[in-house]
Amino acid sequence: KETMKKILALTLAAVMAAGMSTVAFAAPDVDVRFNTNGAGDAAVIYDSDNDGELTDEGIKLLSSLDNTRLKGGTELYLLLYQYTGENSTVKITDEDDVRGYRITDNWFKGDTEKPDFATVKYSDGYQVAIKVVVPESENNVQDLIGEVSFYAKKNDSTNDAYRTAKVNVSYGYKQEAYDDAGFDYADAEIVTFKDAEGEELMDFTDIFEFEVDVTGQGKLNLKHNTKFDPEFADKYSYANIDFITFEDEPSFNKIGTVYIYADEDAFIYEVTAEGAKEIKGLEWSDEYDAWTFRTRKLTSYAISDVELDEQTVTDTDDSSSTTDGGKENPDTGR
Repeated sequence: KETMKKILALTLAAVMAAGMSTVAFAAPDVDVRFNTNGAGDAAVIYDSDNDGELTDEGIKLLSSLDNTRLKGGTELYLLLYQYTGENSTVKITDEDDVRGYRITDNWFKGDTEKPDFATVKYSDGYQVAIKVVVPESENNVQDLIGEVSFYAKKNDSTNDAYRTAKVNVSYGYKQEAYDDAGFDYADAEIVTFKDAEGEELMDFTDIFEFEVDVTGQGKLNLKHNTKFDPEFADKYSYANIDFITFEDEPSFNKIGTVYIYADEDAFIYEVTAEGAKEIKGLEWSDEYDAWTFRTRKLTSYAISDVELDEQTVTDTDDSSSTTDGGKENPDTGR
C-alpha cells in the first residue's frame, strides 16, 4: 500500500509539473508588435515639452529621437499593437493581451532600470506600452544606447524584427567653463566657475538678470526656461502670467541682486506648489527701470498683469468657477 501511495504521489507531481510547464511556455493568443516594418523601430510617446501632458500629437518614431538629448528621468513609452494581418494593426489597450510575453534589454552604452509593461494614458485614450526610464544625471551629457525586445518564449525568433526597438538618446546637462570674456548665459546649463573673481552680471533672458560675486563659486546648474506653467496658471485663471523657471533652483555662495524688466504696474511673485508667494524685499527701481530684490537662490517666478490675491476655485459639482474671496491677502506681491 505504501508503495502504491508513493507511485500515485509521484505520478500526480509529474502531471502537475507538466501542466505548469505548459502554462509557462504557452504561446500568447495575441500577435503583439512594436511595428509592421521590421526595422527595429517603435512608436513612442513621452512628455516632450515637460508640461506634464501626453497627447497623441506627440507620438513619434523612436528612430526620430536618435541622439536627442532628453531630461533625466524622462519616461519613454514604446507603444504596442496587435497585428491583425495584411500589414494592419490596432492598438492594445488590455495588459492581458501581453501575458505570456517576456521583456529583455541589452544596453551597449549606459544603463537603466529594467523596462516593464505599463498602460499609458494620453489624449487618444489608453494603450499598453513598454516603459523605459531615461536615467538621471547631474553631470555631463551621457548616452543611453541599446535594444529593448520582447518575445513569446525563450529562443523563439518569430517576428523578432517587429518586437525589437533600438534606443539611442542622450541625457544630462552640458558642462561649460565660465569665461569672463563675454560668457553667454542664455543657453547655460552646468557652469563651472573655477578661477572666477568679482561681480558678474548674468543675462538669462530679455527680462531677467542676476548680478552676484562669483569669487570662489562652485559649479551650478543654471538651466532655465520661460515655459508656461498651466498648473500654476489654473490657480489664477483671471490673470495673464509669464514665467521664468530655474530648473535646478541653483544656490550661490553669496547674495546677489535680481533685475526683472517688467512694467512698473506688473505684479511679481515666486512660484510655489501652493501658489503665488510674496518676494521679500521686492521693489521698483527707477534707476534700472526694473523690479529688484536680493537673493542667493534662483527659483521660479511669475509676472502677472493683475494682483494674484485670490486663487480660482472650481466647483466640480456644477462645473462653475469662482474665486476664494473669503481670505484676505496682503497687497505686497509687487
